[in-house]
Amino acid sequence: MQPELLSLPAGLNRSAAFVVFALAIFMIAAHTGIAAAVAQRTSLSSKTKTIIPFIIAAFLASWLAITILVGDGVNFPIPLESRRGISGLVALVPFVIAVFALFASKALQTINTATPSAWLIAIQTYRFAGIMFVYPFITYGILPAGFGYPAGIGDALTGIFAPFVALMVAQNRPHAWKWAMMWNLFGILDLIVAPATALVFQARVLNIYPLALVPLFLGPPLGILTHVLSLRNLAVTRRAAPVTA
Repeated sequence: MQPELLSLPAGLNRSAAFVVFALAIFMIAAHTGIAAAVAQRTSLSSKTKTIIPFIIAAFLASWLAITILVGDGVNFPIPLESRRGISGLVALVPFVIAVFALFASKALQTINTATPSAWLIAIQTYRFAGIMFVYPFITYGILPAGFGYPAGIGDALTGIFAPFVALMVAQNRPHAWKWAMMWNLFGILDLIVAPATALVFQARVLNIYPLALVPLFLGPPLGILTHVLSLRNLAVTRRAAPVTA
């Protein structure tokens, strides 16, 4: 058994697990749904419009499945000395593949360009759930405050402001583009600070299941990937705006 989990009351432990799994599934469904809806607006071939959403769903679902295998140290035990290295690969390799595919595939670029900018911002509202680092994990002494407060509060702020920034962009408010860029950069900074402070304060997040799914999939990897999608979308639509006008 993992001793960290024993410190949480059973109800809070189950609630935290439910939130993590629900948000992971939601993000896979949301990214797939956005791609499927937007693809129909493009001039891509009918075959490509059908295949791309399935590829995205299969890629993200496979990533989550591997994350579960690596993160669940009870049912899928991995030697402690190998856990960090394997975890790093699970978080980094799919992220790199996804970013490379975005900038190498004309089809993915077409879909990203056609996606309403507000969608790629509003989807990050899920980050508000990062407040769980503060409660219950800091509250019950499971995670160090030096890691939990910056990670939890940074995530919560990103999630709280996501719908407001998305609304500004959707309504084309003055300076909305600048606010969207700053919000994206803040969100990325938060997701870089989180693993850095985890190392500094020796927060054993990887040993706490299913919280381990956050650093391996739901948190920095998928969060930064979504920010990259948003930043590219904003940059391309910004360049195209004068031409459209």
